[in-house]
Amino acid sequence: MGLAALILAGLGFAATAAPTAVTWNVDPASSYIRLTIPDQTLAVEGVGNVTVRMRDATSTTEWTDAGGRRAAIDGEIVTLYDDGHSIAFVGGAHNLYALETTSLRPDPAQWDPATTNYTGTGTAPAALGGRVRASYVLAFDAAFVAFRDVRLDITNATGAPIGITSGTFPADTTRCGIVTALADVDGLELPLELGQPIPDVLHGSLPPVVELNAAGGAITDLGGLSRQLTYTIHIPQLAMDLSGTVVTGSAAGLVVASATLPPPPPLLTARKAGPDLVLAWSTNAAGFSLECAKVLPAATWSPASPAPVIVDGHYVVTNAMTLDTVFYRLRYP
Repeated sequence: MGLAALILAGLGFAATAAPTAVTWNVDPASSYIRLTIPDQTLAVEGVGNVTVRMRDATSTTEWTDAGGRRAAIDGEIVTLYDDGHSIAFVGGAHNLYALETTSLRPDPAQWDPATTNYTGTGTAPAALGGRVRASYVLAFDAAFVAFRDVRLDITNATGAPIGITSGTFPADTTRCGIVTALADVDGLELPLELGQPIPDVLHGSLPPVVELNAAGGAITDLGGLSRQLTYTIHIPQLAMDLSGTVVTGSAAGLVVASATLPPPPPLLTARKAGPDLVLAWSTNAAGFSLECAKVLPAATWSPASPAPVIVDGHYVVTNAMTLDTVFYRLRYP
């Protein structure tokens, strides 16, 4: 077929290496995010400066991983990946979320719809949260907080792909954090007739806390086309607005995910055989299909005909050459 066939006759073509879309499946047994909120002083209207301490939901002295400080991560990460060379995290395209495996107060089902106040003491599954303790002359409980429907995001810090050297990519090249979450807050009456400075909140929308990640990551070759992504989370400074009460802290964690890369592009050869053009590629490149178009750039590509036959370990398509111009490509899948 055609002018292009005459030009291509006897030549071999391999697809140029380029980033491809790769979806990484997260291992929730190895992936987590840990939230740390240290003691800090907050100005409480009508009270003054109060020292706030975030604690385990069942403890007045500590905040442990079991009490809502740490949540497992599950889902998928979408990247544009050039094996061993670069990676680009497609922000907004991931399905990355924190599992709700801890029972924390408050329980939204106990909310009083008539007054929009929370008066129960029940718990319900949540991702992160704990007990807010405060000190003002005396130490006392100020609120219970639970974060639910926590969605995470990872994106490149700049628009450029991140270079990979010896299987690793450096710190400060990505941004990550909580992009959406619902905050349920059970504000408590304070002693000494100080009222309830922290209001009750039902499904309050947490503003995004996506920050520059001070850690990097690694890509491990597991053999064949299998790869493992290890992404370390280290955000030393973040601020969370709980309906007007801003608390500061940090986040740390790890995301371990695996993927199977698409097979490498095969070599497409074209040779003239009498009045015919013979196109061929290896049968080792399963899943590729031959397409053709009349012009470039092409609005659409059509399956080339006839269907390929297998000859000596190659898919082979033979066409009679004409004066028409035809362009060919291999497409996967």
